Amino acid sequence: MSRFGWLLTTACIVMPAPAIAAGDPQVQAVQVDPARPDWENPAVFAIGKLPASATGFPYESRELAMAGRPDQSSRFLSLNGQWKFSFSPDANKLPVGFEQPGYDVSGWASIKVPADWQAEGYDQARYNNWRYPFVADRPLIPHETNPVGFYRRDFEVPARWTGQDVILHIGAAGSAYYVWVNGRKVGYSEDSKLPSEFNVAQYVHAGANTVAIQVFRWSDGSYLEDQDFWRVSGIERDVFLTAAPKSRIRDHFIRADLDDAYTDGVLAVDVTATPGAKGRVKLTLMDGDKVVLRQSVSIAASARERPVTLTGNVPSVRAWSAETPNLYTALIELEDGSGKLLQSTPARVGFRTVAIADGLVTVNGKPIMIRGVNRHEHDPETFHVISRESMERDVRLMKQNNINAIRTAHYPNDPYLYELADRYGLYVMDEANIESHAYMEYGNRVPEERAKYQIGFDPAWRDAHLSRIMNMVERDKNHPSVIFWSLGNEAGIGPTFEEAAKAVKARDPGRLLSYLGWGPLAVGDHRPNWYADIYAPMYDPAAKMDDYAKNWSYRQPMIQCEYAHMMGNSGGNLKEYWDTIHAHPHKLQGGFIWDWVDQSMYGYTKDGRRYWADGAEYGPNPTGDIEFGDGVIQSDRTPHPAFYDLRKVSEPVQFADFDAASGSVTVRNRQDFLDLSGYDFDWQVLENGKIIAHGQISPPEVAARGSGSIALPLTNFRRDPDAEYILTLRARAKQGTTPLVAAGTVMAWEQFALQAAASSKADRSGKVSVTEGANVLRFAAAGSSLVIDRKSGLIQSYSQNGRPLIQGGAPNFWRAETDNGLGTGVVKQLAIWKELSEQRRVTSFALRTEPNGGKSVVVEFALGRGDTLGVAKFQSTYRMEGDGSVSVTANFTPVKTDLPPPYRIGLAFDLPVELDTAKWYGRGPHETYVDRKVGAPIGIWRGALADQPHDYSRPQETGNKVDVRWMELSGAGRGLHVEGTQPLMMNALPFAYSKLYRRPPGTWKWTDITPGPQGTLLVDVSQWGVGGDNQWSDLGRPLPQYRSKLEPTRFELRLSPAKTSQSSRQSDEAADIDWGFFEK
Repeated sequence: MSRFGWLLTTACIVMPAPAIAAGDPQVQAVQVDPARPDWENPAVFAIGKLPASATGFPYESRELAMAGRPDQSSRFLSLNGQWKFSFSPDANKLPVGFEQPGYDVSGWASIKVPADWQAEGYDQARYNNWRYPFVADRPLIPHETNPVGFYRRDFEVPARWTGQDVILHIGAAGSAYYVWVNGRKVGYSEDSKLPSEFNVAQYVHAGANTVAIQVFRWSDGSYLEDQDFWRVSGIERDVFLTAAPKSRIRDHFIRADLDDAYTDGVLAVDVTATPGAKGRVKLTLMDGDKVVLRQSVSIAASARERPVTLTGNVPSVRAWSAETPNLYTALIELEDGSGKLLQSTPARVGFRTVAIADGLVTVNGKPIMIRGVNRHEHDPETFHVISRESMERDVRLMKQNNINAIRTAHYPNDPYLYELADRYGLYVMDEANIESHAYMEYGNRVPEERAKYQIGFDPAWRDAHLSRIMNMVERDKNHPSVIFWSLGNEAGIGPTFEEAAKAVKARDPGRLLSYLGWGPLAVGDHRPNWYADIYAPMYDPAAKMDDYAKNWSYRQPMIQCEYAHMMGNSGGNLKEYWDTIHAHPHKLQGGFIWDWVDQSMYGYTKDGRRYWADGAEYGPNPTGDIEFGDGVIQSDRTPHPAFYDLRKVSEPVQFADFDAASGSVTVRNRQDFLDLSGYDFDWQVLENGKIIAHGQISPPEVAARGSGSIALPLTNFRRDPDAEYILTLRARAKQGTTPLVAAGTVMAWEQFALQAAASSKADRSGKVSVTEGANVLRFAAAGSSLVIDRKSGLIQSYSQNGRPLIQGGAPNFWRAETDNGLGTGVVKQLAIWKELSEQRRVTSFALRTEPNGGKSVVVEFALGRGDTLGVAKFQSTYRMEGDGSVSVTANFTPVKTDLPPPYRIGLAFDLPVELDTAKWYGRGPHETYVDRKVGAPIGIWRGALADQPHDYSRPQETGNKVDVRWMELSGAGRGLHVEGTQPLMMNALPFAYSKLYRRPPGTWKWTDITPGPQGTLLVDVSQWGVGGDNQWSDLGRPLPQYRSKLEPTRFELRLSPAKTSQSSRQSDEAADIDWGFFEK
């Protein structure tokens, strides 16, 4: 509801709020006190604002309307740019009369608009997950700590605008603000993520004018904006003026459906004209340059708004979907009684029907699968102010990597994003700017008092909720990409949400409704809301999804609104999620991963080096030191390694059920609308990682959601009985198949084993000399030297022609902490293995003679110290061969059976810094883990050691490679070859691995990790996965099959000098395989 009562002036001193514990919500009856300011009154959220309406512009000509460029119109005046700005940290201390044109602001600073003022050097940005960043006692706000920004700008109104309505558009600002024009109060607004429009015609005049805006950082509206994001403030979206005729089209609602046969388009356009003289509303619908529909209707003169509806059918319409984003152009025009054009407004029209049919979400009568992401608006330099280029890059990345849906978490996004989604094909779950997480949390903890805590039960806040929800609907109702409305996020339940659902469905029955309101639920607890069309839980693991799908008492389809929390090095189990989803197509329809982009910011060291700044660097941020690092891409839009697993499980084509005898492969079309004719298929056979055969094959004729088979000619090459052979199948996009995807881009792939490699039969004969010393044991052969230290039991040196290659080989059971490991308690549970990795005692050191006459050293270790000494044993056996290579055999034996499983089982080596390049045969090119590897093909890969660690928002475990057959490390004319008798995990880094261990805040960023003084090579036979279902409970741990086991374990590897000619190559075999989608 709106109220035009100016209870606060710029000169008044307002009452301080009572002091209570910051962030913890208080329960009390809300007293709406008219003596308090508007920004502490939930009944006041809009004063003087025009009714919300669809995005559009009133062009003065058809030509300009078709061009779609408001900046070329004489009716448009941008107010973006430099404004005069003053800042007060205290809402009790406000400048008197700053809104008056005569007030001297020459001494004020300048600030950009749009911009969050925290990005411009004012105030403190805060990152909060769910606790309020101020004393929480709704609707009260602490005044002394409520910053206020004061904006002033002069502008020129053209004389030709005289007699017209002049609309001031503020795209987004907040949390609350007042507006003055030429010293006169115009209005007030809350909701920091939707536009406000004010008709300022009575306040402006031709020539120089002044606009003033007073923005409060906190307000009663902030209680509804408790999202997990940066708490910043300012004017965040475009500000501009529009001139329009007094008699104009104020709003339009395009309903573009399909008939019952899904063949013809059924169009109805509701137009609301302002009061005025008689005239005519015209509708022209075009497919490109071709007019396919014309309609018009006369409107009578009236002193009230004049609604009219224009209807028509379009035979054989080209329907819109995320796979086929076909758009028509509508021109909606108003003429006066003489036929003079008053306004021409263009709109993109997508014909599609959204419904629940047979228990599933359908678009155009077909069930769809949501392969979606949650997207916050974030930029690493400007916080919530997002450029068009950034939005375009987001959409391009999504389309190129098999993502088909966005949830606008947790507020309406910039209107341009919806234009891009319409144009390029992305489904949108449009979410209202409502989250009262702290109150929801407390209400869930004490269910019998839920109605006291959760704001949806409080009638004083009813209108504020409905305003935000319905204003979103009104703004975005014409976008075909929007197929779901969401009432908000983690805001609890209550009658207000039931009423809101009813209001949304009455206004727009052509879309579906989503709302959860609970937050994550316990295992076995499913709580779909009866008024929602879909069940959209968050962070249900695959087993819980399976349970829901099998329970026929639940009728709503499940689309998780959030799943797979991508905090830091995580993203495990995506394959398990999607195997479960595909197993239940009658009930499970995908979900939105959490989330799209990290919310990290750029930080800079004193010498100008850039790093990801954590929340603690911006002051007190409860739980906010790393909460923001949970995207699948970094805030500069560089993909995280987990991004490629998401890409893989979202592929439009699946290859499966390979039969080696016949060469037959099943091909499943995972698309919802298109057949496979938009792809070229190719195949390759790799022999020990190198392409030896390849070819093209025509895709089968498989309809959407169908399957077929192909047969591959795999008999036309000779096989080496000792070699490994792998078949790679790929689907490449043809030109025009997917918008923004270049022809030839690999959109789907799979690999199948044709033949495993046999054990090595290399000739390793030759003379080996052994020299026993008091402190060391020396081996020498073929120019290689191996020195074993008797005290430590480790390799003191392994060298070739006097040039060191590697040292160490310590038993290793510990992994650098990951965000998930910390959050889920794994680090605490497994902490003993850090001690057992660092503390050990050599209990035996023996030189033995092998049956073949060779010599080996067997070292026995008792792990631990003090009370833990001997809880596990480890044995390392070193044997030098005549060719100068060294075999290392490791045996791990737990003694105490009640130990937790090790974090990893392996060996840790030190490398000379000269070995600065890695080449490996295994999964790549990025890091992989046992539960996050499906997005990494097996091949031969190459990269600098400096490029192997991934710079997560803060340092943690990184760089691992799984299924590695061999790895070569090279540089400065020397090289080391490391190969296992079975595929192993290897991790080569240009610094000591311990530098990744957890450090005190302020010293734990990537610029604190410098190369040297030696590098690291970790070789593991077993290691925990990274997990990722969530980041705060046992469910976020790796699945049991992806954890190391406490059991006797043996593995073997071989160290040998690499040929210099090979190790110094500047190209590699991986370049022969053009994957075409890995980010450089």
